[in-house]
Amino acid sequence: MTKKSLNEYIKGLLQKGYDISAVRNVLLKYGYTNEEINESINSIYHPTIRHEIHLSRATTYVLLFVVLAILAVASFLYFSPPKTAAKLLDLNLEPIKTSAEPEENIIFLKELSNLGSTRRYDVVIKQEIIEPVTNKAITQKIETRAIETFGSTQTKILVPKDAGAGDYILRVIVEYDSKKAVATLPIKILAAGKKEEIPTEEESEMDVVCDDNNPCSDDKIENGVCISKPISPCCGNNICETHEEGCAADCQQENPTPDLSSTELSQERKELAKSDPSKALQQCRQIEVPGLKDACIGEIGEAQLNKNYCSQIIDLRIKDLCYSNIAKSANDNSLCQEISIDSRKDSCYMTFVLDNKDYSVCDKISNKHLSQSCESLKQLNELNKQQSQSVS
Repeated sequence: MTKKSLNEYIKGLLQKGYDISAVRNVLLKYGYTNEEINESINSIYHPTIRHEIHLSRATTYVLLFVVLAILAVASFLYFSPPKTAAKLLDLNLEPIKTSAEPEENIIFLKELSNLGSTRRYDVVIKQEIIEPVTNKAITQKIETRAIETFGSTQTKILVPKDAGAGDYILRVIVEYDSKKAVATLPIKILAAGKKEEIPTEEESEMDVVCDDNNPCSDDKIENGVCISKPISPCCGNNICETHEEGCAADCQQENPTPDLSSTELSQERKELAKSDPSKALQQCRQIEVPGLKDACIGEIGEAQLNKNYCSQIIDLRIKDLCYSNIAKSANDNSLCQEISIDSRKDSCYMTFVLDNKDYSVCDKISNKHLSQSCESLKQLNELNKQQSQSVS
């Protein structure tokens, strides 16, 4: 639309009684800059300039219908934004080491998924160990993180020195704006190792009988009976067991497992996803945590712009995100159809409407309000094209 056409268009709406703020908002949404809009408005309100627009009755009816549609779209987009534009987090905890003595660490994975805003924003994360009877925290750890899409972080929280043995609850609270995401894990605090004491003669005799000389068993006398309980995982039995990564004697590896504590794949792996996706996929499949494995495969799909990788993902949320990201990068709206949840599918389609002015997806949007908004924007786009052609 030329400068003169824009002036006449705004003047016509103002003469019909439409609020300048609503007209401004719609023009901003359609792609006009503040500078262009302000220049046209100043030109209209200048005391020495007066423009009159003469329209036929049929043109007036068409314009009135389009204006009403514009106002409806503006009202929906600016006063009732879709939920996908809001900040919304999904929090999940995966156990690694959930039993520890005082002054040892409880270890777990924190998985944070941004289901709402696509913009990066900060959150406050509070991790605490709760005594279930009193519901009071015996220790806590607070940190701040920036969330963009999906991230998984290995976290340690130290058991206090004076903590009593028993069952406890690990609770993680993520605070953002006025909202919270909460997740919990059951944990166990073990009794601290026995201090060296001078045994009685009877105890000394029993200790000799009770010791089975196995470093991977816990030998105790209970009710006068020697009981040997296996310790698992056990460092020193020449077997690399699950959650025994810290035992160099059992778990020596020529090719160590990549560090999974980062919220994103390393730059080296990202480059590998581009240059050698088969090798990158092999690395992804070696990851034991399901969410991290799925996110890893999704990054390969995005690097290759290949939806076949998305189909190998188990987690529906991560799978949908994979299809959506490839659809945007490849500019292929047909991939939105692969998304399993209607609200996520509509969000994918609306990205093409707002970013690419692709109105071919309007009839594919299931949400009634979003579908109507798409049609209104389509009509406005067609009207502007007609006006541009008539001026030129």
